[in-house]
Amino acid sequence: MLKTALIKPFLLVISISCLALLVQLLEPDSVALFRYQRDSVLQGEWWRILTANFTHSSWNHLLLNLAGLLLIDYFYQPVITQIHRACLLLFCMLFNVVLLHVILKLEWYVGLSGALHGYLVGGALLSFKRDKLINALILIVVTGKLFAELNWDINQVTAEFIKSNVVEEAHLYGAISAIIYFAIITSYRLFLKREKGA
Repeated sequence: MLKTALIKPFLLVISISCLALLVQLLEPDSVALFRYQRDSVLQGEWWRILTANFTHSSWNHLLLNLAGLLLIDYFYQPVITQIHRACLLLFCMLFNVVLLHVILKLEWYVGLSGALHGYLVGGALLSFKRDKLINALILIVVTGKLFAELNWDINQVTAEFIKSNVVEEAHLYGAISAIIYFAIITSYRLFLKREKGA
């Protein structure tokens, strides 16, 4: 019972970690099959929009993203239910890559960092009323980071560490995805409130 109670809050992190580890263990064939590849998506391989998030350029890339996932998820566990965290992260995974496909027309993409930026921003928005100061600071810091990396080359060390270019636009699109998710959830809650009041 105690083990179950300890593991249950981390089911989201464990599930994503296991999938990402499996993909990395089976590379390079798994990377070729699961990474976002623009021409392949255009030919009907739509699963790549989701599976790109579980695919990484190196073990360093994978471990960096999984560490980020664990920290963000652990931070929001007390204030956002696991089902809501899962919905937010899944939305950011999908919508982030869709924006990369539609707007940036990127040739290929791997990694979870875009969705993680969305997860962090979305978590701050969803739990804003519970702790306005901390969540406001999170939103300010992320906004500053996004502005800096879109205007200056600040990701050289990270690129060397993960053995791949950093797609800064993915971080921006992840944050945008979270804002859209928050707008949808807020609108839905307002709609339900009005329905109950009618």
